[in-house]
Amino acid sequence: MRQLIIICFIILMTSCRSSTIRPEIEKLVQQIEKSNTLKYDHVGLDGHTPVLYKSFIKLRDKATNEELLLLLKRKNSVVKGYASMALADKKYPKLYEIITPFIESREIVETQKSDMETKEELAEVFYFWVYYQNNINKLSSKDSLFFMKQSQKIDSVIICSNKSTGFLLEVALENTNVNTSIYLRVKELALKKNKYAIITLAKYKKQEDIPLLIGLGENSLLAISYFPDKAFWNFLLKYKESKRSLDYFMAIASYKNKKAEELLNKIYPTCDSIAIISLDEALIHNYCIIYQDLILKIWVDSKTIDLSGAIKLINECPNKSSLSFAKGLLNNKANNFLEFDSNYGTKDSIMPLLLKNIAKYNKGLLLNICNKNIATTEFMDLASILDLIKKNHIIETKQSLLNRLTTQNYPFDIFQITETLLSFKDLKTNKKLLVILNQNKKDWDRGNWSEAFRKLLTDNKLELN
Repeated sequence: MRQLIIICFIILMTSCRSSTIRPEIEKLVQQIEKSNTLKYDHVGLDGHTPVLYKSFIKLRDKATNEELLLLLKRKNSVVKGYASMALADKKYPKLYEIITPFIESREIVETQKSDMETKEELAEVFYFWVYYQNNINKLSSKDSLFFMKQSQKIDSVIICSNKSTGFLLEVALENTNVNTSIYLRVKELALKKNKYAIITLAKYKKQEDIPLLIGLGENSLLAISYFPDKAFWNFLLKYKESKRSLDYFMAIASYKNKKAEELLNKIYPTCDSIAIISLDEALIHNYCIIYQDLILKIWVDSKTIDLSGAIKLINECPNKSSLSFAKGLLNNKANNFLEFDSNYGTKDSIMPLLLKNIAKYNKGLLLNICNKNIATTEFMDLASILDLIKKNHIIETKQSLLNRLTTQNYPFDIFQITETLLSFKDLKTNKKLLVILNQNKKDWDRGNWSEAFRKLLTDNKLELN
């Protein structure tokens, strides 16, 4: 009997502790409640860590899971947001259960990350905190697997909830794997013409869904690129005269066969500049050897290419691509360097890559390419040309460089050209350079450029009037 009383007492005390929040945690919560904004680890232009985020870290490290779960019921949105984030960091085993009340309430919280302030749903804050744990905390392979599984369960919760709409539903559908348990729900959403649900449905690759996907018309075009079954081919041909969208090109290019290559070659001459970008993106995304010639033709005709496409061509057909790159750089159109998917910020890497390939396989074409591009390019593309000239000491370009300086230019371009001309160490050329710089002082003699130019000239024992 005494043992039973002791057990009951322990259960009672555990229950009491789990339903209350300790004073030290309450004190932290009260500090957080003073703010109406959920702040991340780096805010402001200087990227400092705010006091509020430090309070969150203390809360995460000191509070128990039971206390954090209780904090999810508080009125303050910032407290709820931080409590959910803390539970994720602590690898609470049922993270997928936390998002449900957030989805149903659609509660909004103000957030600040870097110098950006915005309003987000608590469900979104929690979702991305779990999804990007690999970027937030250092994880073991076991932990990474845990968060991957939790994310999959959270995706399923979002997709199956009737309250899920908009951005979060789109993201969950996009991120979810082929999951048989939610197949019927995905199909239901696809019938409502949810684009992401249609794509997800196509990923199941069920023959029985082909009539449904065809019945959804052009809403299914991008989805077909995930399920390029021959049963869709005649359906796609119906749009060959009217559609010039990325979705349509992705659908055709996904077949990666001779029929697809022939159809895209027929369509290409009818494409305007915007459609050409979409076509190029589809070809690169579905890259295969059969599409090489069309990708190179697009480059030669319109100087349109992205970094990943250039790399693939150089690796697989270096000599052929070298000739095409040279032809493109010799035409009169402006460079149209693209950035697809996660390749943001790679535009400036394309020109050096093309030039390196040409220099290796068709060096005799470099002089014409340099003279042509000295007259037509600016900023980093021009800088790449000038670097090539300096590296290979192509002194035959000096007149083209001097001619370019006589036109109106940005200080950056003038400085790069001046540096290149000085690298030739040619007295006659240097005299002509000084005359032009004196005549065009208004273009470069301002701000920090004044000092940079004068130092460059002094280092080369030259002096302006």
